Amino acid sequence: MDIRKDFVTIHGEMVLLKNYSSLNFAGLVKILKKYDKRTGELLQLPFTQLALHQPFFTTEPLTRLVRDCEANLEVLFPLEAEVVQSTTSERDQRNPTPSETTNISAETSSSLGEETVDIYRSTLAAMRTIQGLKRASSTHNSLSFASIFGKQDDENTGAVTAENSPRDSLATEPEANVDGAHSPQ
Repeated sequence: MDIRKDFVTIHGEMVLLKNYSSLNFAGLVKILKKYDKRTGELLQLPFTQLALHQPFFTTEPLTRLVRDCEANLEVLFPLEAEVVQSTTSERDQRNPTPSETTNISAETSSSLGEETVDIYRSTLAAMRTIQGLKRASSTHNSLSFASIFGKQDDENTGAVTAENSPRDSLATEPEANVDGAHSPQ
């Protein structure tokens, strides 16, 4: 059972790393946008182009590792609920009541250990932060977090991949929107 806990911990740490990598890039873009607005300089575009070539920008390898870890967990440690047939109806399994959810959460947190629960809470906090950053901006900017991640489904929230990378959009960015002069921030 310790091996399973270690796998879960590694998986949680990789998910956190993936989320925080995305948040780092989003933070860089927001800081540079604010700096450009206050000073009138145009540092956002060159620094963002430089960041596009840094290891923290893309999370594709990390996403692949997370999926591999999930697959290994499923193969090595299948959930007992999947092995033993349940007597509850299919509808009840899909829509547990809030009290059942609370009981599941309490049981899970007591069995997983304090370190794993901390990782889980940190992951939820990072995901909430990413959702907050996905709000639409008052000015269109292909480098904004909402533009990069707004078209994705919930499974890939926060993951920067070659498909959603704004690399090609840098050359087409209208200059009037790059400085963020019309932004209320």
